[in-house]
Amino acid sequence: MSRSALIALTVLLFAAPVSAQSFRPPDPLSRPWSTAQINLGPIYFAPTLQLTGVGVDNNVFNEPANPKNDLTGTLGMRSLVGVHFGEAIVLQVTQSNSYIWYRRYRSERSIDSGLNFVLEYRSRLIRPWVRWDKVKTSQRVGTEIDTRAERRTPNFDFGADFSGIFRLGVSVAARRARLRYNDTVVTPDGANLSEALDNQSDSYQGFLRYQLTDLSDFILGADFVRDRFSKSPLRDNDSYYYYAGLRTKQGAMFVGSATAGFRRQRHKDPSVPDFNGMIANIDVSVVPNEFLRLDINGGRDLGYSYQEKYPYFVQQDGGATLTNRFSEHLDVVASARGTWLHYDETMAGLKDPHTDRTTVFGLGIGYYVGGGTGTRLGILFERAQRVSPIGDRNYVTNRFSSNYRFSF
Repeated sequence: MSRSALIALTVLLFAAPVSAQSFRPPDPLSRPWSTAQINLGPIYFAPTLQLTGVGVDNNVFNEPANPKNDLTGTLGMRSLVGVHFGEAIVLQVTQSNSYIWYRRYRSERSIDSGLNFVLEYRSRLIRPWVRWDKVKTSQRVGTEIDTRAERRTPNFDFGADFSGIFRLGVSVAARRARLRYNDTVVTPDGANLSEALDNQSDSYQGFLRYQLTDLSDFILGADFVRDRFSKSPLRDNDSYYYYAGLRTKQGAMFVGSATAGFRRQRHKDPSVPDFNGMIANIDVSVVPNEFLRLDINGGRDLGYSYQEKYPYFVQQDGGATLTNRFSEHLDVVASARGTWLHYDETMAGLKDPHTDRTTVFGLGIGYYVGGGTGTRLGILFERAQRVSPIGDRNYVTNRFSSNYRFSF
């Protein structure tokens, strides 16, 4: 079997639905200065302005009956600034701001922001890196929480890749992530998200790498994660992940990662049920030619429920986005995603199972002004539906919007 065929087979084997269970280091083959719009010696800039989601949302609050509709839109600005000294040292800063606007329901308006720093030293034998980012957002967290809840997520991680002989290598990393909700945010059913979900997560990661090709590695690793909830200590737990999979770098036909393994979660309070089960994660882009791109992601892992009754739910999800650039100026984008939230174990250790299912389908078309990959004008239709045995959690949303991206 050829190496390219082995890569394809591995991706297909691990293409089970999910959310990521571990974090990734920066891509050592990334060359952002090669695509930046402005280069001044070792300094590069890539500013982008986007006007997205301009249209009508026919169910602003995801209500099962008497949905509210409104005009909406998002204005976003992103600036990437970096400096590189040859291929050895790379420092990059990315700053973004978004203004989410609703004409009638002002409570849904928000200003989101993000800031990210990455510093790498790239050499043949060792590649240390450090990264810091902070995000403030009010967008929906996922399919469980419908409230547009303001929260802050500062994260810091660092690590190093070591290359040895016989195509072998070792990677180690550590990360601290925090989640802080606005104290006043309450869900429609009366739950305070800050009291339920505010936490600090410390992760430690180590894995062996075997270089299959110049652009792909087989990995075998383990993560230890310690989650502590400042206002809901019953949820405190330690988790161990054991996994194997494939990671590929820019330039490969398949770019991304696919892993599968086992998770053991132990709560500090013995009365809260633990978890033992399979996990998986896939986040891969397939680019067979310059006109076609397929993005696949999904997996299986745990999520923390804001509901007082459940310590966690098992989330399975999977989705794909197909982009067909059928001419220099036009493209068509089709997407589909499904998410299943499986509730079973309760805080008291009793079984109370049910499943919520959410599906999202989208179809859009875009026009590139002047060709290339710069300014894009697009139109998008999306339909989302959630089905749950709990009546007030069911909804259907249709959204028709236009999108504009300007690159300078």
